[in-house]
Amino acid sequence: MSSHSTGGIWPFLNRHGLLIAMLASLGILAIAFFLEYVMGMEPCPLCWLQRGVFVALAGVAVLGMLLSNVRAARWSLVALFSAVALVGIGIAMRHIYIKMNPEAASCGMDVETLLSFMPLGQALMQMLQGSADCAAAADVLGIPLPVWTTIGYLLVPFFAISQLLGKSQVKA
Repeated sequence: MSSHSTGGIWPFLNRHGLLIAMLASLGILAIAFFLEYVMGMEPCPLCWLQRGVFVALAGVAVLGMLLSNVRAARWSLVALFSAVALVGIGIAMRHIYIKMNPEAASCGMDVETLLSFMPLGQALMQMLQGSADCAAAADVLGIPLPVWTTIGYLLVPFFAISQLLGKSQVKA
């Protein structure tokens, strides 16, 4: 007895959610690089961290595609997607806070300088503090970029988790 239906979004997500999650993450990264290199929007330290989260989500999606038929791995993948998404949401919320309260951020070094002169852990902590550049986060279609990334951090795991928990993936 097959649990595949012939139509609708749920059967589609049950079969292709991980692929959609990977493609969405890569698409979001492509948009970020377009905004940087074509539109001239320089990323702040928090923008770089948010990009890193989308790289991680794409990587977990690939891992999920490799392991999605392993029943024992599905809950671990759900937890991993959820954890990565929560990290991203936390970074985006910090970015939104700084945008709304520019006095909360100080001038800081750019990402390349931080990574060149500080140990990785210390550089990441400095990046998480944000900088004055983070307060000037650009808007796209009238919505701040960290709001858009928050939407991405909610949708990408939703697509993946839909497949991981979908009935069509349950194999004995």
